[in-house]
Order: sequence, then C-alpha cells, then structure tokens
Amino acid sequence: MRLIRFIMNFIGIQNSASGIILKNGKVLLTKRSKAIVEGGKWCLPGGHIKKWETAESAMIRELKEETGYDVKKIKLLFLHEEFVKRLGLHANVFVFDIEISGKINQNWEVSDCGWFSQVEIAKMNLAFTHKDMVNKYFKMNGK
Repeated sequence: MRLIRFIMNFIGIQNSASGIILKNGKVLLTKRSKAIVEGGKWCLPGGHIKKWETAESAMIRELKEETGYDVKKIKLLFLHEEFVKRLGLHANVFVFDIEISGKINQNWEVSDCGWFSQVEIAKMNLAFTHKDMVNKYFKMNGK
C-alpha cells in the first residue's frame, strides 16, 4: 500500500472515467477485488485513462474489461474533481451516462456486480468519492 501511495503522489493529477448505468431506477456498482486499491468496496465501473486515449474510449474499454457489457449509448454528464488525501489521490473523473447491451462477464478486478437504489447507496461506503458522483447525478436529475 505504501508503494501505491508513493506512486500516486509521484504521478500527480490523474484522469479517469466512471459510468453511471441505470436499470429500473437502480445503479450498477462493481465490487473491487481485494487485490487492488480500495479492495472490497463498491464503486462505479470505470478506471484510468491511458495516454492517447479519450475519456469516452477509456470508459468503453473499462466497462467491457470489468463487466463484459458493451456500450450502446454514452453521454458525458460532468467532470468530477476527486481528492482522496489518505491515498495521495487527485484525479479528474469524466462521468458518463451509459446504456448497455450484452451479458455480465466480470474480470479479476471485480469480485461482484450489483444493482442498487439511491437509498441503498446512501447507506454504503463506496470507494474513492464515488458516492459523491452518484449523489451529483441524482441531484442533476431532480431526485
């Protein structure tokens, strides 16, 4: 964990993408594998944007890698500035509204996937500042 914090401090501001996917009023969350940072916590699907990759293409790639789902429609909702001092993390997160197709097929980074209501998410301890992103989404949509 110390090495990860050192690397995050060294790198500086990072860029990542997260997706909000709704089905029957519930948001898709993935549970992070114990082998990665914030392991065991739930979060929105997504991840780091690679050099020379657009935020949108990173989101499409990360969603496929983590869940097996394909993107049917994607729309940028907002940019979220994320600070997690205990991890030395400062990131700009591009948050997308996504419609999906296909079937679930999670990878090693994800130990579980589930659909959660706004009320359920309010009681959860999500990774990083993902709860803030979900709350912002519901506020934007008058909920």
